[in-house]
Amino acid sequence: MLRALATSGSVAGAAASLHLSPPAVSQQLRVLEREVGAELLDRSGRQVTLTAAGRLLVAHAERIAAQLRQAEAELAELTGRVAGPVRIAAFQSVMAVLVAPALRRLAQTHPAIRPSVVERYGPPALAALRRGDLDIVLTEYDTAAAQPQLEGLRLRRLFVDPYRLIVPPDWPAGLASVADLAGRPWVAGPPDTACDHALRRLAAEAGIPLAIEDVCVEFPSVLALVAAGRGAAVVPSSTVDTSVRVTPASIGGRQVGAYVRAGNRHPDPATRSTLDILSETAAR
Repeated sequence: MLRALATSGSVAGAAASLHLSPPAVSQQLRVLEREVGAELLDRSGRQVTLTAAGRLLVAHAERIAAQLRQAEAELAELTGRVAGPVRIAAFQSVMAVLVAPALRRLAQTHPAIRPSVVERYGPPALAALRRGDLDIVLTEYDTAAAQPQLEGLRLRRLFVDPYRLIVPPDWPAGLASVADLAGRPWVAGPPDTACDHALRRLAAEAGIPLAIEDVCVEFPSVLALVAAGRGAAVVPSSTVDTSVRVTPASIGGRQVGAYVRAGNRHPDPATRSTLDILSETAAR
């Protein structure tokens, strides 16, 4: 918990990353302080910070976590048996098309690997990956953008999911491109998501203003609102169903990939095998 607080910068951030309540984290950190006989946190300011003793313990926690990961890797090499936990962060739209079938195959080929999945995305997931609380973080970005380069992390590209321009079924049949939708409303994704970047790029290329009426996190919500006539949307092809009308526009796609920690000891054998299964599943 102390290590999570050091990474996130707050008790609330540590609690979110550990799926606990902030009071529970605060209580356990006070227990830790009583056990070590020293104040680990400076609570005098508006923001909780680590004391010198707290920073010392966090450094030890980092080394302990690294030693545990190295022990798992060496044991796998010694026994020739790939085993151990692999913690994966994924997002809703790749669960059915990628994560679930990959885990089914992983259970058949590597039964001693113990995967666990958490639905998490973006900076919180990447922070957890950096501190060793996750092993694989799935991500997405607009293929028209440069591949993200993040310090300390390595990205493996898995597959390209083409975008589809969708409109309500009762809109005129002649609407076939983004330019044709000038003056009409849109259903968008949250800022900084791949589809949000794509929509803004396409609107700029077409020279039309965006009238965003609704913003949805998950694609089933986007499809429901488009089907109800709330607006058009840009979505990955893997998420489309028959409730909406798909235009013939060619508008690029999103790259789905997987982040792991970089370095000579990363990824460990279990994580590497899981990543390989994700790649094979994506190729299919």
